[in-house]
Amino acid sequence: MKNKKIILLILVMLLFSGCTVKYDLFINEDLTVNERVTASEGSNSLKTKTGREPKTVADTLYNFYKIDGVKYSFSTVENSNSITSTASTSFNTLEDYQEYFTSDIVKGVNVTRDGDYITIEYKQDVPLQKYSSKSLLYDQIEVNLEVPFKVIEHNADSVKRNTYTWNIYKDGNLKEIKIKFNTKETNGSKVFNFGFFEINVKYTVLVVVGIVLVLLTIVTVVYVNNKKNNRF
Repeated sequence: MKNKKIILLILVMLLFSGCTVKYDLFINEDLTVNERVTASEGSNSLKTKTGREPKTVADTLYNFYKIDGVKYSFSTVENSNSITSTASTSFNTLEDYQEYFTSDIVKGVNVTRDGDYITIEYKQDVPLQKYSSKSLLYDQIEVNLEVPFKVIEHNADSVKRNTYTWNIYKDGNLKEIKIKFNTKETNGSKVFNFGFFEINVKYTVLVVVGIVLVLLTIVTVVYVNNKKNNRF
């Protein structure tokens, strides 16, 4: 059964030829995973290729490729110029995500753990071009990984807050995606190691403590100076 699973990415990509794809992976603080794929194609182009209404094509392919036991949602929005399909699902662990991940352009995903550190790697082994009669032509794929933890290493093309982005282009070089993060330290906290124990303190708490210490220092200095002045 597992070998017959068709993962979300390949399911949505099968809908379109010459499309653009946006792949979003959200890693939560409890290390559960949310996955979302959005694929867009020109309505007229799809209708010309299939001879059918674009939304009908999307729904037909969705019903054909959906797998019993895999919980995901699927929706299609069509306007005068384009049709966009979005699919999403979730996994309880990164290991589950790794087990069921399948793609026709990426060899696979490798999730490794080293203590509190987790590394996620993808290696593209097929370029974005028509390489066989059964393959599809993708114009561009945007990969976004949102990570709430402190990132130690990455090779993203761009970073915006907690989101790391890689762009894969048609006829471009094969892409390697890598990100490594520390699960003990979130972007909004700092871990203090005292040898026998650790404390994970949020930055907001550190700011409040810092303000309180500054105020106490000011009050102490004023008090000491007033006491000295009163002696005279």
